[in-house]
Amino acid sequence: MQIGIDFGTSNTSIGYSGPQGIRLIELEPDATSIPTAVFYGLASGEYAIGAEAVAAYETGEEGRLMRSIKSVLGSSLIDETTDVGRRRLPFRDVIAHFLRRVIARAEAETGERVESVVQGRPVSFNDRDADLDRRAQAILESCLRDAGVAHVEFLDEPVAAARSVSFPSGREKLVFVVDIGGGTSDFSVVRIAPDNDGFDVLGSTGLYVGGNDFDQKLSFFELSRLLGHGETLELNGLPVPSAPYSILSDWKSLNKLYARDVQKRIGWMVQNSPNSQAIRAFDHLVRHHEGHAYAKRTEQIKIDLSDTDQQAFVYDTPDLRLERVVERQAFEGLIDEAVSQMDAVAVDCLDKAGVSPDQITDIVMVGGSTFIPLVQARLAGRFGNAVVSESDRFGAVAKGLAVHGKRNL
Repeated sequence: MQIGIDFGTSNTSIGYSGPQGIRLIELEPDATSIPTAVFYGLASGEYAIGAEAVAAYETGEEGRLMRSIKSVLGSSLIDETTDVGRRRLPFRDVIAHFLRRVIARAEAETGERVESVVQGRPVSFNDRDADLDRRAQAILESCLRDAGVAHVEFLDEPVAAARSVSFPSGREKLVFVVDIGGGTSDFSVVRIAPDNDGFDVLGSTGLYVGGNDFDQKLSFFELSRLLGHGETLELNGLPVPSAPYSILSDWKSLNKLYARDVQKRIGWMVQNSPNSQAIRAFDHLVRHHEGHAYAKRTEQIKIDLSDTDQQAFVYDTPDLRLERVVERQAFEGLIDEAVSQMDAVAVDCLDKAGVSPDQITDIVMVGGSTFIPLVQARLAGRFGNAVVSESDRFGAVAKGLAVHGKRNL
């Protein structure tokens, strides 16, 4: 059996060409998209993935939760190890464990053995180092082979997204694809023949900025102020250290929040600002290992601001209740620089393809962050003659990988 794997920074999906056509495989009950997360239990020595991994962590089971594990592929961290209880586990083993388990779930769901995988990849795992980019793909292929896959093929994720759409026949299409994932943003211009069979990639670009960067900005510059960031310590007049809040705001670094030296620093903050409810709340969050719950709420605020002008972030402890209202305009100001970076790379994609904006006939948008009004306006606003295609913004890549694999069989 052949499947297409969209191994994302935030979520992972699998596409499959079965008797009912192209569909997404249910990887968890009623879920075709699961968090790209792994939890290693200290007592059991076993590991869980997806929502099960997050739930094990949130219910207080002792262990180590890792999210956004794809992001280490394009960095030097891929050669390092991480603490899991009393052992050191290579990051590439963490990725292999996750992939092995999702492939096993695909086999259980279909009753077939996976022998071939069309693996999605960003246009660039690392837009600043070509060697790291090439190496990331080689390591990902090695992880898939370790999981028992005999044949591995790679396809750029925005190209896969274009493959997933059923375009009207009878005219040539010049499609601009916007694919904003958790860790990367990718763009492609694809020419599709009138019969929808001919498929030509005219240009692709990408950068190492994505939806997680939006979360990070929202947390560090806005929500963490609810927990004391930006205050002045009462007893010595020093500004509150920003480093712990930087850790809190980064999915990849959250486990460092519970390190002894960080907790000691937060304890020092409490001692020097004994009347600060915000700092006491931060101390409570860290002592009760609520960093990932905070990050999930931050992400939800980002999502909800696409539909409303403001959202309230509430944090409760047994002793107090803190609330901060976030305006969409303030959020858009925080992410404006990142969106401008994306926009510049999108323009570069058009230049590489030798295509002007008014020649684009269709736009395909992929990823939850493409629902953000500022992102839509900036990245789709210049195409006056184009139609935004109705597509599955969350499952398009996995479906397109399956379509590509089926056509190439």
